[in-house]
Amino acid sequence: MPGTINLNLIKQLRSKKGFTYGDMASALGLKEPEKYYRREQGKYRFQATELPPLAKKLGIPIEKIFK
Repeated sequence: MPGTINLNLIKQLRSKKGFTYGDMASALGLKEPEKYYRREQGKYRFQATELPPLAKKLGIPIEKIFK
């Protein structure tokens, strides 16, 4: 990985675009919004397979996810 995941950027973009935790959880294939919330807060790590759909949902290149 090129670096650590920029959780602040992810949170800012999600909020700016008006996406809920539920919206993001659905985009990543997670069953519960709480599971996405924990990732965004840094309590759990995003899985590698979740990064492409995360970038797509936020409308950014995957490289921007990293610090």
